[in-house]
Amino acid sequence: MGPKMRMAQVSSIEDLSPHMRRITLSGDSLLDFPSDKKSAHVKVIFPNPETPNTPPKLGIYLGFKKWMRSYTVRYFDGENLTLDFAVNDHQGLATNWAANAKVNDYVGIAGPGEVKHTDYQASRHLFFGDLTALPAIAATLEQLPKTAIGHAWIQVPTEQDIQTLSHPAGVNVKWLVTKNKLTDEFLKALQAQPNDLTGTAIFIALEASIVRQLKTHLNEHCEYDKSKLYASAYWNKKQKP
Repeated sequence: MGPKMRMAQVSSIEDLSPHMRRITLSGDSLLDFPSDKKSAHVKVIFPNPETPNTPPKLGIYLGFKKWMRSYTVRYFDGENLTLDFAVNDHQGLATNWAANAKVNDYVGIAGPGEVKHTDYQASRHLFFGDLTALPAIAATLEQLPKTAIGHAWIQVPTEQDIQTLSHPAGVNVKWLVTKNKLTDEFLKALQAQPNDLTGTAIFIALEASIVRQLKTHLNEHCEYDKSKLYASAYWNKKQKP
């Protein structure tokens, strides 16, 4: 049995920056959506671009996965589900839909999955993410204890894409302003950390080759708890996000 699927409608749209659009969804089907899944992912089910005004087909059928993409639960207030979309940066099913979305448009929601950050109570935290991971990192930072310490490196294309994030004073957020999502600044940042990362919760969400690069460094040079590592390829340079 697969995840529960719900039909929802766009209730509001807000452009947070040149490359990030916030879309809030509502609908009676969301009333039983779990309240403790902020920063977890859902599968958004999009309509066929050829018939954008027709609600997407829900259910499990041959080829259904091609209409689904993973997105982070930015907020859920008991009625409204907020998702942030990277836009104006690449072409694709999800980004094209988000760039052209209108109030009352339909999308499906499957899930949610589990929260990704492995240990909110860890002694230290490290985050590495590009524009596509910004919603997940932002949602996680907001939930860390006030006493948390660590670092976050977030790549964005322009200075206008820098967001004001809520995070503990002990977590240093460094913005990497570059259109190059494959920047070596992520590896340099990890190399500058102590080799002993025991007790550190590590969050990595980047292009596939950069994820492999950081994991290789961890495995070859660092002591760390594999149970406290979340590393996911959010996209592949051979196939734009």
